Amino acid sequence: MFRNYYHYFIAGLPDIFLDDTEVQFQMLDFKHELQEHLRPEDYKLVELLFLPYDNQKLLQFLDEDFENQNKLGNYSFEDFEIEFSDEKQGILPVYMYEFVEIFKDEELSKNINKSWENLLTEMYFDYVLETKNKFLKQWFEFNQNLTNILIGLNCRAYDFDVEKQIIGDNEVSKAIAKSNAKDFGLGVDLPYVSDIIIQAEKENLMAREKGLDQIKWDKVEEITLFDYFTIEVVLAYTIKLDMAYRWLELDEEKGHEMFSKVINDLKSGFEFSKEFAINGKNK
Repeated sequence: MFRNYYHYFIAGLPDIFLDDTEVQFQMLDFKHELQEHLRPEDYKLVELLFLPYDNQKLLQFLDEDFENQNKLGNYSFEDFEIEFSDEKQGILPVYMYEFVEIFKDEELSKNINKSWENLLTEMYFDYVLETKNKFLKQWFEFNQNLTNILIGLNCRAYDFDVEKQIIGDNEVSKAIAKSNAKDFGLGVDLPYVSDIIIQAEKENLMAREKGLDQIKWDKVEEITLFDYFTIEVVLAYTIKLDMAYRWLELDEEKGHEMFSKVINDLKSGFEFSKEFAINGKNK
């Protein structure tokens, strides 16, 4: 299969680390650089990585919360206004139209037992896992598994019905829903489960989240170990830069505020505001 190579672009990228205290360029500027330098078919792959920001924005739009629009997504509130009107152009991923149909239809929504965040997250994963790019497929599968392991652990901690919260329907999600083992019986197939459990058990929430991001960081490096100057290297760099920026923008006060909200949401409505489960309207 023919592949595009980006020797000069990748060679010019500075090294980044999860605990960087400064990065030379803004994330939005980097996204514009990607659009300028990548071939259109490769930039379409990059857009998959930014869809979580669009998921957040879509929930805000449906909740009529138009403040603080994050510009890192692929679409704007104005796009949503058009796409969910008679002037629809069909520019959004198909799962977004399906989600909004369920959200707005009382008959369809009454059979949904997940929070809106978890439902949208599930539909997102179903969509992105259709990608033909091997790296992205591995990355999204890993993220879905990590998300479900955390859901399983939180369900145990707060005595929630895991089957109503689990995202997707694969062998890992089935094991999490059924197993009483500490590692859900996944330790052999998914060696990183034990690392996730160790991080999840930390009392310091900032340390917990940093540890989970380190697991993600290591996974990105693992699955691109033998890639050189390809779109996979660009995708991996984009993922790591996004994580590094999240920590650069998160001071201690904001961090405690954010994680307190996560726990309060968890106790009151069992919502997840992690990477793919965004705060918004809930059932």
